[in-house]
Amino acid sequence: MASEKTATLAPRTSKSAKASDDSLRFLPWLFLAPGLAIYSVVVVYPMVYSSYLSLFRWDGVSPTKVFVGLENYGILLTQNDVFWIALRNNAIWLVAALVLPTSIGLGLAILLNSKFRGSHIFRSIFYFPAVLSLAVVGLIWTWIYHPDLGLLNQVLSAAGLKALTRNWLSDPNIALYPVIIAATWNAVGLPMLLYLAGLQTIPEELHEAAKVEGAGPVRRFLYVTFPLLRETTLVVLAITAINALKAYDIIYAMTNGGPANKTQLLSTWMYFLTYNYNQVGLGTAIAVILFSLTLVFAIPYIRFMTRKT
Repeated sequence: MASEKTATLAPRTSKSAKASDDSLRFLPWLFLAPGLAIYSVVVVYPMVYSSYLSLFRWDGVSPTKVFVGLENYGILLTQNDVFWIALRNNAIWLVAALVLPTSIGLGLAILLNSKFRGSHIFRSIFYFPAVLSLAVVGLIWTWIYHPDLGLLNQVLSAAGLKALTRNWLSDPNIALYPVIIAATWNAVGLPMLLYLAGLQTIPEELHEAAKVEGAGPVRRFLYVTFPLLRETTLVVLAITAINALKAYDIIYAMTNGGPANKTQLLSTWMYFLTYNYNQVGLGTAIAVILFSLTLVFAIPYIRFMTRKT
């Protein structure tokens, strides 16, 4: 009798457990739903709508849009000379961003990782530019590069190098490079901080063992320190590349894309086409191209970070 009762209860218990498991399966999605809804409205919808607008000729004001398909992309690639200037400048900017802030940040991290009095103060000093907005950084360096009152020309004149003074931001041949220097001053802090955190995770015993084996400072860096910073380097390079591709503020503040569009980046030229020249289709086409370029660095970075977790 008892066995029959147990047999009748078993299916009910298994059914209730299965129903409970089914309800729990959707519980994570319930918690994710508000975040996904906000993300869809703020990120996914504007991204999809921009891709949609890139297929139209529209001035942003008139109620009608003319469907042109991929014509906007063809115009950018074959008829818009400034697009190629901006693309070339983006490539130069990207290479400079990957080399200068990363190498300088690594050097400062190694220097500041050693124990000496006041090291924490120097860490704060070197990191300070990173907390400034790029618009503020652009304003500071615009005054430094001022042809008459700027610090750079004043120092060159005082050092007897007046022949080297020039209007740094008005010369179309070199205007981009002073802006890169200003951006580097702002961007060094983050790689320095990340490398400093990575250096502090390396056991001191490894360096001591390398010293015992007769390895000098350079060999210890090449064969001990740098290999153990590989993951940190990948993170630094990915973040730096993504930030470099979306650079906008400092160009707008220092040169406004000039002189003669020689300092335009894809982000600034996108803004000019969309809001200054009312060519929304061309502007959003650049946004799609810039987004695609960003994915080249974002996808490996996301895969690396998710694999780590």
